[in-house]
Amino acid sequence: MLSASKRAFTLIELLVVIAIIAILAAILFPVFAQARESARAISCLSNMKQNGLAWGMYAQDYDEVFPLSRAVAAGAPGHESDPGCDCNGDDACQTNVTWKQLTQPYVKNYDMYRCPSNVNSSFGDEDKDNRFKISYGTNGVVMWGWAPLRSVSLNRPSETVMLLETTWACADLGDWVARKDKPNACQWGQGFNTHRGKNGICNWAFFDGHAKAYKLDNVFKTQGDINTGYNLIGRQGDGNNCDGENCSGTAALVQDAGNNTCDFYK
Repeated sequence: MLSASKRAFTLIELLVVIAIIAILAAILFPVFAQARESARAISCLSNMKQNGLAWGMYAQDYDEVFPLSRAVAAGAPGHESDPGCDCNGDDACQTNVTWKQLTQPYVKNYDMYRCPSNVNSSFGDEDKDNRFKISYGTNGVVMWGWAPLRSVSLNRPSETVMLLETTWACADLGDWVARKDKPNACQWGQGFNTHRGKNGICNWAFFDGHAKAYKLDNVFKTQGDINTGYNLIGRQGDGNNCDGENCSGTAALVQDAGNNTCDFYK
């Protein structure tokens, strides 16, 4: 008895199947990539939360004084003659001691100082301990210089950024690197690390210990009246204006306006 012959796929049918698979792949792969980046962003936020808690424990042990951005560096008291290290990155730095060394005993895990989605997270930062990688920095608006910051000096700890995400090796970062009207600021490149591409979000830790994701413009946005208001990066309105690069008070709030941030943050 003759068996029925089996029908094979024709070339056209095979091409149709391949085309359908290609279309599904084109649709799903970006979704998978976005899901992976979202997971990494959550991991980065969790790390920042742990760092924020470490800052709180440090302050409790040191009479409510927070760590310095740089405890040892060129120009620091007692280290005026030190050569220091390049803030733009120096894996061979032998001098600088940053906030990361001061808080590491409370964190105990170097991976907590590294964000997996940061493009520069494989490079060492300005700390002489090259196990610390580029990912997080202090808010340079309120943590600049050698004078220690005390918790009692903060008017709004739950609305003032303490730690931020950076793509640079510097121990701190401020709003001035994102302003169009500051000469060369945007030419320096993207200092704040963002997730999910252009107009993405950044993770921020605040002085009360909580961490949250915001877009950069939301952190720079003035809360209240321009003359008496404030923003989350630490600028406070005082009614005064100036024309220089290092303006503070109301002038700084104006400079932080959303239409003044570098285009790659929008």
